[in-house]
Amino acid sequence: MQQKLEDFRDYRRVHKPPRVQEKCQLEINFNTLQTKLRLSNRPAFMPSEGKMVSDIANAWKGLEQVEKGYEEWLLTEIRRLERLDHLAEKFKQKCSLHESWTNGKESLLSQKDYESCSLMEIRALMRKHEAFESDLAAHQDRRVEKLWETIDQLYLEFAKRAAPFNNWMDGAMEDLQDMFIVHSIEEIQSLITAHEQFKATLPEADKERMATMGIQNEIVKIAQTYGIKLSGINPYTNLSPQDIVNKWEAVKHLVPHRDQMLQEEVARQQANERLRRQFAAQANIIGPWIQTKMEEIGHISVEISSSLEDQMNQLKQYEQNIINYKSNIDKLEGDHQLIQEALIFDNKHTNYTMEHIRVGWEQLLTTIARTINEKRNGMMDPDDFRACLISMGYDLGEVEFARIMTLVDPNNTGVVTFQAFIDFMTRETGETDTAEQVMASFKILASDKAEYCISRMTKYIGSDSVNGALDYMSFSSALYGESDL
Repeated sequence: MQQKLEDFRDYRRVHKPPRVQEKCQLEINFNTLQTKLRLSNRPAFMPSEGKMVSDIANAWKGLEQVEKGYEEWLLTEIRRLERLDHLAEKFKQKCSLHESWTNGKESLLSQKDYESCSLMEIRALMRKHEAFESDLAAHQDRRVEKLWETIDQLYLEFAKRAAPFNNWMDGAMEDLQDMFIVHSIEEIQSLITAHEQFKATLPEADKERMATMGIQNEIVKIAQTYGIKLSGINPYTNLSPQDIVNKWEAVKHLVPHRDQMLQEEVARQQANERLRRQFAAQANIIGPWIQTKMEEIGHISVEISSSLEDQMNQLKQYEQNIINYKSNIDKLEGDHQLIQEALIFDNKHTNYTMEHIRVGWEQLLTTIARTINEKRNGMMDPDDFRACLISMGYDLGEVEFARIMTLVDPNNTGVVTFQAFIDFMTRETGETDTAEQVMASFKILASDKAEYCISRMTKYIGSDSVNGALDYMSFSSALYGESDL
């Protein structure tokens, strides 16, 4: 049985710790994987039945319960065998003492030498017999035997109370030194609550310790009072009173240390929560702001009621606002860096991640730059071109619009240049023999291409002329093909 106990302790000391580390690493890897999948907007990983983290945790708890039961059985069996050995040894000792004392006594008592003795010799034999009777009475002294029985009973009671109390202290020391991994204030608060509940049991445990040590003190008191020499070893347990004292002092030392660790973790989780809220407060503003700006830029790019200059001014103003807003992105990046350094992998206060903000910001910069470039170069996308044709009175179906797009964008670039638009309008108006449609078209074009038109118009000369007036009618006629303009 002792070998089995040593094998079990070797298992707890050598073979189990690596498995504990593997279990912790498995939980860390699982949590990290779930966080990365959540950040990537991918479905959570679901292990097969019986291989989930909760299943492993339950199996681990079952293993610990079995270990506890097995250890208690081993200790109980060892104590039982030790008690049997003690009783057997005690019996042998008593038998040996009795045999050595009775050796020769029976033959001496059976002698009849008194029949031939004188009176003086008989008196001597009587005194000798009286001494023998006194010696016999001493061996039959029940008082000493009762004291030993009392001491033996106290030894047994000490062993019965010391064993479970020692196991409780071992478990308490293991729990107090247990490493914890938490990711939220709620988790650390649950650990603090459990620790406070444990501390509430310490007064009761101290009473049990005092009661156990009181048994040992009673044994010592009896031995000192009646001059009994104790062997110093309890035959029913390997635990000594000093072992109980040392472990209790260790438990009392670990309690404030655990308090300090938990409070430090609370401070860390509170700091992490502040970082989460700080990041979320900005991200919840920046994310919608980027989306709103994208929509506004899209509306400007297809707007046909304002001139090109107005659109360019609006776009440049938007561009400047976006540039000025860059400081907010930089501040958010700084907060994100702090979050990464603190190993924070989730944030329940916002749906925006730094990756989402970065992508949206880059798309916003690309969109505003592309839109400004298109307006500056006089290009329209198919939607702008369709809106322009509809405003000029064209009744467009999908087939007709596709035909027109092959004329103005033969290379299928996805944009319509201003020159291609002018060429198209020239061909279209050439078939009407009138300039009215071109003049109407110009009113549409002028809102978008004022600079182009102004550079090709001559000054207007007439009685109703005002300073800086341009000859719109001549320009339209020239566009129709009546001059070399």
